[in-house]
Amino acid sequence: MESKLQVKGDNVSMLRTFWRTNAFMLLFLVALYNFKLFIQYFSSFSIASVMTHVRSEDLLSTGLLFDLSQFVFLVIFFHLLWSLVITISCKPWFSIIKHEGIKTQVWLVIVLLHFTLVLAANAYFYPTSLLGFLRNTPMATVAGLLMISVAVLLQFLWSIYSQFGKKVTLTALFSVALLISLLGYRPEPVYTADNNSPNVFIIGIDGLRPDHLNYIDSANNHSPNIDEFISHSTVYTNTYTPLGRTYVAWMSILSGLYPKNHGARFNLAPPELINKEFPLVRELNKKNYQTIYAMDERRFNQIDEAYGFDEIIGPKVGAADAIISGMADFPLINLLSNIPGSSELFPYLNMNRGYGKAYSPNQFNQKVLSKLSSDKPNFLSIHFCQLHWPYTSKDFIDINSAQWKGNYNHFMYQAMLKKVDQQFSDFISSLEQRGYLDNAIVYLISDHGEGFMLKKDEIHNPSIDVNDTLHTNAWGHGTNVMSQDQTNVLMSYRRFNKNVKGLPNIQQIQGNFSLIDIAPSLFEELNLSLSASDTPFDGLSLQQSANLEAERAIFVESSVPFRSINASFIDEKEVIYETASNYEVRDNGRAVIIPSVYKEMVAKKQRAVYFKHWQLAMLPNYEELVLIDTQKQLWYQLSQYKGSAPWRGMLFDLCRHYQHDLGFDQHQHCRQSGIIDDSTSSPSVRHLSYGRQYDIQ
Repeated sequence: MESKLQVKGDNVSMLRTFWRTNAFMLLFLVALYNFKLFIQYFSSFSIASVMTHVRSEDLLSTGLLFDLSQFVFLVIFFHLLWSLVITISCKPWFSIIKHEGIKTQVWLVIVLLHFTLVLAANAYFYPTSLLGFLRNTPMATVAGLLMISVAVLLQFLWSIYSQFGKKVTLTALFSVALLISLLGYRPEPVYTADNNSPNVFIIGIDGLRPDHLNYIDSANNHSPNIDEFISHSTVYTNTYTPLGRTYVAWMSILSGLYPKNHGARFNLAPPELINKEFPLVRELNKKNYQTIYAMDERRFNQIDEAYGFDEIIGPKVGAADAIISGMADFPLINLLSNIPGSSELFPYLNMNRGYGKAYSPNQFNQKVLSKLSSDKPNFLSIHFCQLHWPYTSKDFIDINSAQWKGNYNHFMYQAMLKKVDQQFSDFISSLEQRGYLDNAIVYLISDHGEGFMLKKDEIHNPSIDVNDTLHTNAWGHGTNVMSQDQTNVLMSYRRFNKNVKGLPNIQQIQGNFSLIDIAPSLFEELNLSLSASDTPFDGLSLQQSANLEAERAIFVESSVPFRSINASFIDEKEVIYETASNYEVRDNGRAVIIPSVYKEMVAKKQRAVYFKHWQLAMLPNYEELVLIDTQKQLWYQLSQYKGSAPWRGMLFDLCRHYQHDLGFDQHQHCRQSGIIDDSTSSPSVRHLSYGRQYDIQ
């Protein structure tokens, strides 16, 4: 009887220990959360104030609630599991010690040992975490972590051994070791190239400015691996993005169409307004290609399997991304975010460059490589986003990799260029080692540039001082069509063939080009054909560029330049405050622009056309047409311009291209062009007529 009472007393003691551990765990998390708020630039009260501007029906979206509930549940579950491990570790000590005060001291030592291990591991593996305050201490070193880990592990194993015996303990150890080995095993298949069907890789680097590369300025040394790749490639100078936003740019890359023809005029466009079928992907699927789209930040890019790809790689798309990645910086969650299986447990954190504190470039690379087929040709569109704002990573930057000139964003951009350069190098090297480049077509591109309000990016008016009323320079991307550093992008091409000895030298093709030229170029090189129902390409085959670039118009447009985005420091709270009313969260948890607002936003776009070294811009909030000489970095009010630029032909093309856009030409400039509706013209007639119009002076 006495023995039974003793067992019952032990059970009560362990149950009390478990809940006491949970209470201490909660206190620990509250303390960490308040520490984060103390060092962050916003508080929970400011966030609450912003959320009052979000519609209640959006907050009650089924998909959003499910994603948030899943995250909260897993956070609670893993901390409860941690509390259970701590409680079990106390069991053998409690069996030996009878004094309650000493039991409490032992429990406290074990709790602090566990907390120290998790905090030190977080500081070691994720040093830029706001809670990585143990970085650069003896505990956050290999030796320190090993000592603490051994102490914690032996304590837990002793508890298992004392309760279940030697056989169960050894079996459990062997099972855990086997599971870790299996989950960590990544075979590296060698690809046997099909000589008739080359692998096709379109590699995008977010926000990469060509003028920061060595082929333009030999003083640039931020990206030696990218520079080395380009030094053996064909580079198309003066390449422009149709719109400086990632989703819209990739829609144009893959469709070969301008935004007005594929329907995506903004990030987070309503899916029902978009043509999701890419003829390029469809035709490659027919030719037995493995088609993959991979991106390490998908907050604003909703390309998925519905667009025809076999595989989509990257974090989950949804409105919960911003919320979860904004609150997830806790040591245990960081440590769990990159373990095998974490893509299912924490889909908004795993492989998400947007959650830079825990993003692993190598893990993203390896995930993409693991999805490539080893027995059939591959078509891979991959986009690296480390060079995108807010320029964060899990490791600190090398402060010697960039020059500080008082511009924080530009300094961080240059430093992060080193990191994305290394990621690119690792990826290309892996492709080459595994045989994927034995027979391959590779395009290395950027989706848009980036504005930093640099002195060298300024353009001036030679005759009148109206620079205070017309902003020709701007922060960010997609905010201003006159900002050449936002619209000018990299487009390089390289053909790999193991049977061809030696490396080609860089070849720079002069002219004006657009990202929409990639799809028609691949169609020609791979001998593909459009179906009768497909919209004809707006782009031109780069193989024919030598015959066509001299008389070619290139169109670009802006997004809507919100004040909170066009700033040197983007305050996410201010962005939500200013833009929340334009979006809705649908039942699948994804945020999209409200369709009625979408059409209103189109009317606010800036639009421009390039011809040779001239740009003509039409701005809804500026009464004059703006003519820019991109070579001399000068701009003119068209009404004051007296030179010989072919502006009439440029205006004709601009008006014809956008004539059916809602809100286009609010100041009636197109009356000067004599525009007629020739929307029934064939593609070849359209391209030729662009050239003929420039005879008008």
